[in-house]
Amino acid sequence: MLDTQQIFEGLPLTIGAAHLEAVALPDVTLVAPYKGQMMAVADVLKAEIGMTLPPAGQCGESAKAMAYWRAPGQWLVFGALNAGKLAGMAAVADMSDAFGRLRLTGSADVLARLVELDTEEMQQGAVAHTVLADIPTTLIVVENGVEIVVPRSYAGSTVARLKLAIRGVAARERLNAGHG
Repeated sequence: MLDTQQIFEGLPLTIGAAHLEAVALPDVTLVAPYKGQMMAVADVLKAEIGMTLPPAGQCGESAKAMAYWRAPGQWLVFGALNAGKLAGMAAVADMSDAFGRLRLTGSADVLARLVELDTEEMQQGAVAHTVLADIPTTLIVVENGVEIVVPRSYAGSTVARLKLAIRGVAARERLNAGHG
């Protein structure tokens, strides 16, 4: 498994009110139930990780795992999952090294510069698939901020775009404070 700090260089970063940090990503498994197997998969997951698969646009969480809808018929499960228990019910793929995860707190204005969503209107636990500047991104609204999940190949570009936006927001805040 990749070390999150290695793929997101130069973090953590705090400028003004905004704080950006890399977040460890546990095992990640793509789960795609076969036709007619959704209820059987739900039963196995309830027993294995203490939750079923959440609906589109929502993040589900238990003491053992977190999951969100990724695409039609596909979910990502973050946390230890015995994929063998889903044999014959779902396609599963280990995606542990495919993604990186960041947490941005302290300033919704940063994301307002980079995504075409109003994250301030999203409730905790909401999930949105979007683009951050030009990078495919999944946003998960968490307490006091947003988690940003990106393909690991975009890690450096994501941090560069976020740093630029953070600096721009902080500069604007300093300018406005001087004229207040």
